[in-house]
Amino acid sequence: MNIWTVAREYAGIAEAGGVKNVTRSLSESLVRSGEKVTLFIPLYGCTDLSAVEDFCCCWHRPVKIQVCGREMTISFSHGRRNGVEIVFIGNRAFSEKQAVYTYTEEEEAENPAHRKGQGHEDAQFLNTLFQKAVVAYGETCAKEENPAIIHCHDATAAMLAVFVHFARKENKTLASVYRHTRFVVTIHNAGAGYHHEYSSLDSAVYFTGLDRDFLAQGLNGACVEPFVLASRFACLTTVSPQYAEEIMAGSTDTGGLSPLFARDRVKVTGITNGVDCGRYNPADTSVSLLPAAFDIAAGDFDGKYACRSHFLTVFADRNATLPARNASVRRYGFLAAGAEEAVYIAYHGRVVRQKGISILAAAARRILENGMNARFIFLGQGERELEGELEQLSQAFPGSVVYFKGYDRALSRLCMAAADIAVFPSNFEPCGTEDFIAQLYGSLCLAHATGGLRKIIDGETGFLYEPNDTETLAGFLSSLIRIAGQAGKEIFHPMLAYTARYITANYSWDKVASEKYRPLFRSLLGDY
Repeated sequence: MNIWTVAREYAGIAEAGGVKNVTRSLSESLVRSGEKVTLFIPLYGCTDLSAVEDFCCCWHRPVKIQVCGREMTISFSHGRRNGVEIVFIGNRAFSEKQAVYTYTEEEEAENPAHRKGQGHEDAQFLNTLFQKAVVAYGETCAKEENPAIIHCHDATAAMLAVFVHFARKENKTLASVYRHTRFVVTIHNAGAGYHHEYSSLDSAVYFTGLDRDFLAQGLNGACVEPFVLASRFACLTTVSPQYAEEIMAGSTDTGGLSPLFARDRVKVTGITNGVDCGRYNPADTSVSLLPAAFDIAAGDFDGKYACRSHFLTVFADRNATLPARNASVRRYGFLAAGAEEAVYIAYHGRVVRQKGISILAAAARRILENGMNARFIFLGQGERELEGELEQLSQAFPGSVVYFKGYDRALSRLCMAAADIAVFPSNFEPCGTEDFIAQLYGSLCLAHATGGLRKIIDGETGFLYEPNDTETLAGFLSSLIRIAGQAGKEIFHPMLAYTARYITANYSWDKVASEKYRPLFRSLLGDY
């Protein structure tokens, strides 16, 4: 099969959220399985080309497309990475952006209206330009490049199937190129705020240039939904079977998508994301970035506790500054020295309401007020109000709470390796990948029983709880702290070793690609 992967982000090239890891890992796994994969991604000002092989800045001929009534020139560049062909979409609208979706501190300095962390004011223009440019690439294709499958990742690429449908009617060349192409659109997050919807019907007409009556079929209140329109021409998937069930049942926050899918009898297929075990392998410090090696699957925990000792050596001093390599992170609070016998509890992820941060912060406060021998580690960034809650928590319990605001890959892995328990109190969760990492690093997972977190097998590969409130979480967490404290943390070692083996055997990306995605793609192609 010739597969096109279409995404606004890709790990190691242009990074933003969790989509970057899925697009890269799945693409590379499909290549290893024998498929030809071509990634389409904008060429941003922040694009990292250091690991791109054979980069060619002029690839095929430029094309002209219409967006918002304006003629735009699109150029194409080309490269390769780990067997994946890469086509970079070039236009000044992308090259002037210093981050994938939001403005940076440098851009705010140049223009105070572009506040750091704020979404690009021309986001819908960028999404439309990108997708129309991918369609137009077909005008320059050699026959061997024609795609059998176009896999569109998230709402920023969901309209591609729609644009191709109408382009087939108007352009004989494109009709030939895309004659047998089938489309898959993966919903990485159906929650409100992740739809990249057009703000009104007039806006949708303006950006897309498509028929008003057709666009009206995607109305969700006043907005026009790319996912709803895409469902006319594409197979919709999401990142776990559990989340797919919740979307179709309307039992999770979808910002109004569930009733529209029910109205149109849209099926959403769930395929659980995999994990690149090799990239996190704790037995190899060159890839794990940890200060000591260990092998949880083999029952070797010594290196894990050596990582904790290193963590405490660095962060036990309330006045110590973060190492220069962690310059993007700011620390609040500290962990008191001599607390090796405490039970360490970690959260790493986005600091947003979806993740249940306030529930966890309140549970931590209750546990510490009760004098339990626990230490809490938080790492992440997001909503300012929630960041403030974690800052205040670290100040209220000096020596027992540390909060790292920001993101650093090595530090995030060290936090998880240092922990006995990793907590995931998400209000809803499409899949979750941090639980995979925690399990590979020998941390016991405690998660709200929602969405993709339900891939944790309760009592076997971790623990699930519900309802998602402070009392329930604090009670369950307190019980785990007592067990670990009284009987010794090693009581969980057999369970953790089994879990690490289970994750490696069942959730590697190579397994997911070969046993889930390839059969799905082939079923869509039928006899072609």
